[in-house]
Amino acid sequence: MPASVPWSTTAPSPTRRYNTALIAAVTVAAVLLLACFGLGGGFLLLRSTKTAASSPVSEAPLSPTTGGGPTASAEPGESEQPAPEGPEASADAAKEINDLNRVCDENVYYPQSPKRAGKAPHPVVLLVADGMGGGNIRYQDGTYYYSEGLSKRAEQTWASESPKNVQMVACLDRVSTGSTIRRCKYDDPKPETVTLLRAGWRLRVYEVATGRKLLDKALKGDDQACPSLVMVYADKKIYAEVSDRAAVAALRSLVNK
Repeated sequence: MPASVPWSTTAPSPTRRYNTALIAAVTVAAVLLLACFGLGGGFLLLRSTKTAASSPVSEAPLSPTTGGGPTASAEPGESEQPAPEGPEASADAAKEINDLNRVCDENVYYPQSPKRAGKAPHPVVLLVADGMGGGNIRYQDGTYYYSEGLSKRAEQTWASESPKNVQMVACLDRVSTGSTIRRCKYDDPKPETVTLLRAGWRLRVYEVATGRKLLDKALKGDDQACPSLVMVYADKKIYAEVSDRAAVAALRSLVNK
């Protein structure tokens, strides 16, 4: 049976990835991510492809949650200043992809970046905040676009490793959770069962150069299979993610037209 490593981030189910080499790469990335951000309290689990999940549970409505997603801001007190109404320009150009997190979370734009103009394709990066571990850390999904091809051109269009030519930022946030879908059994490093819950997501797309919102769309966590690789915390809960197919479909017209 596969072995597990202390803690991890979620990775797609076998139907969303092409081979075990990719799972290994995601494992390494997960460990590096944890090391970079100093996260604790979670552990990484691997599931054998022969391990079956328990029977699905009947569907129930989603309920609000505070993890990961945008929340309504309180009215400013007498000593507080209202937040700026519009996005603010950054004095410095984005140097790393994670600098673009500010477009999602801090109402900042980068006038030094290229506008969404001219001939398609229009490069985008997908930055995800899933609220795992009670935090709001955002990370880049660098593999969701594989159905569009594995060429360098496809990578630079859908998941560039440099912000230099990125025209759009897609911010994907988990904003609600619901009832149990199934219980997922893992066998590495030891037998463990975690609960997979329904989830609602919000996708916002911004033009990096102006902060202009191009899309604001609600998405369901339609990938309801037990992931092969997953990071879980003390509550032993994981959440249905937006499938690669659904993410690409939501972004395709903005990228290709």
